[in-house]
Amino acid sequence: MIEKRHFRFLRCLFFVLFVTFFFISPTLANDVCLSSKQQLDEVDEWSTIAKVVDGDTLYLKDGRKIRLIGINAPEIGYRGESSQPYGRQAYDAVIQLVKHNKKIGLSFDKDKKDRYKRYLTYVTLSGGDSIEQILLSKGLAHSIVIPPNDSRIDCYRYIEAIARDKKLGVWSLSEYQWISAKSLSSKARGQRYISGVVSAYRESKKNIFLKLSSKLSIRIAKKDKKYFSGINFKNLVGKTVRVRGWINSYKGRQTVHIRMKHDLQILVP
Repeated sequence: MIEKRHFRFLRCLFFVLFVTFFFISPTLANDVCLSSKQQLDEVDEWSTIAKVVDGDTLYLKDGRKIRLIGINAPEIGYRGESSQPYGRQAYDAVIQLVKHNKKIGLSFDKDKKDRYKRYLTYVTLSGGDSIEQILLSKGLAHSIVIPPNDSRIDCYRYIEAIARDKKLGVWSLSEYQWISAKSLSSKARGQRYISGVVSAYRESKKNIFLKLSSKLSIRIAKKDKKYFSGINFKNLVGKTVRVRGWINSYKGRQTVHIRMKHDLQILVP
């Protein structure tokens, strides 16, 4: 039998946990995400949409091509090609969002353009809502971080984690799940989420390599080391890590290329 004093203790403990889960978590969200008013305050200019290309790309009436910072939506198939899963849903979601918001607010980060001459911007609707955050919350995009534009990545990762836990949109797909580096196919390409133990450290003239399996290594360009402050790559040997990034072939070897420490998680044993 549970004594009354123990019962009262357990009841109080349950109440504390309830309050922590339901009231502190939203506070944490407020700490990492801008409010609608703050997002409106950060708008650098207002412009008019001419065309939606897909979930993360727009054209403005003045001819500028816009690439949304911090997210990557599934591709839409054109010229007879198939769309990626949830690509059409992401496109339709943006169409609906801008249907009554032809004027959008553009907020720039450190780099204003990419190598394709697209303008890089966060997009805010007239009421202060973020298109990026809405797509992430529905699982119609995943977050990405490309240096040096990282001012909102903590917020985006927080929102994305909630959608992932609920298996919304892309998070219901097998290629968006964590996979062991040893289980990864040698033919795998594109964005992947990988876990493994770092077994070796190697340097070349331009890159650092952290070996996760006989066929896969993490690749960090030495020019990007400044974006990994506080991380000693040599000390990662023997550590279990999670990494998210694009898998490709680099000089005949399969690598997952990451550019900022946001994409590298060191797991505590």
